[in-house]
Amino acid sequence: MKNTISFFSVLIILLINFGCQSADKKKVAVLTIKKGIFEITINGFGELNAVKATQIKVPTKARGSQIIVWLASENSVVKKGNVLICFDGTNYRERIKTENFNLAKLELELKKQEIELEKEKSNLEGELKVIAIERKIAKNYGAKDESIFSKNEIIDAEVNLKFLNTKMTHLRDKALKFKKKAEAELQLLRLKKKTILVKLQQYKDTLDALEVKAPHDGLFVYQKNWRGEKPRVGSRVWTGMKLGKLPDLSIMEAKIFILESEASGLKNDLVCSIVLDSHPQKTFMGKIKVIDAIAKAIEKDSTFKYFETRISLDKTDSEIMKPGNQVKALIFVHRYTDIIAVPNQAIFYNNKNSYVFVKNKKGFEPRNIKTGIRSFSRTIIDNGLSVGEQISLGNPDQEDK
Repeated sequence: MKNTISFFSVLIILLINFGCQSADKKKVAVLTIKKGIFEITINGFGELNAVKATQIKVPTKARGSQIIVWLASENSVVKKGNVLICFDGTNYRERIKTENFNLAKLELELKKQEIELEKEKSNLEGELKVIAIERKIAKNYGAKDESIFSKNEIIDAEVNLKFLNTKMTHLRDKALKFKKKAEAELQLLRLKKKTILVKLQQYKDTLDALEVKAPHDGLFVYQKNWRGEKPRVGSRVWTGMKLGKLPDLSIMEAKIFILESEASGLKNDLVCSIVLDSHPQKTFMGKIKVIDAIAKAIEKDSTFKYFETRISLDKTDSEIMKPGNQVKALIFVHRYTDIIAVPNQAIFYNNKNSYVFVKNKKGFEPRNIKTGIRSFSRTIIDNGLSVGEQISLGNPDQEDK
């Protein structure tokens, strides 16, 4: 008896469940038509980069190899004029010391030479003055009158005057040659001094260049060499070697990777929204400005390929945006507002016609529609539906069976 009661109890429960399931199948999900936003988007990921970045190199004035003795911290925010890198300047300081000694020695030699030349010049000028006086006396008061002086005295006077004239000419030639010689000797010493001064200035400029300063505000980022090593104190480096970058933080851009299989419709000037992983509550807008022509793997031996794109941002927030910040991007391939769009599951196809089931007083009736752009989940309806109408999200005929 108990088994019979149990059997009937189970049978009643099954009939009730069957009845409920049948009743549920007759319920059709409907959608009320209204206008809204329709979007087809592409997702991407990447990082922020500065649009402009100054290369920090070993200065060209520093010939040969240099040793780093000080480095600013990596990823440190610096101001224009802040020291970024210092190289060992011991060698140049010793050269400056040596050349200063040579300069002082040469200046003493130059002073001594000027004094000696001035003395020799004074002596020559004194001799010329004495000869000029003697010549004048001999010319004006020499023995000439035969009635007074003997013939020998007259001859001696003429010979003496010729001698004085010759001596005057000789002294003048000597003075002229001395002047040229003095100018040449002084010029040589001055050229030596100029050479030392040029060397001194070169060494001082090089010593100043060994202290690399920030040309503008930015974020100091180390750069790896061909061995994958970053610069460090004690490293030996060579002229022109790249040691780091100084990005300008005032204008940033996003480097975004788009999966090749999802890149349909990707093109320049598409509007994008960017969200920083570190500040997900803020959204920044921008546009695609560069797209790589070929998709490439971003990890070695990976089968997934990505298009690298560059997105220019409408606004840069220097307080939170830093080079290397991880970001996510949403690229709007199509975006329409005030448009009718319905779920793809509500649309049915018959030959070349598209139709939906529109609700009326009696139930549902099929109606041809003209469709537009289609996304993975929704399709734009260009014609055939009005705001306020209701459509079935499935086939009501199949649901009733």
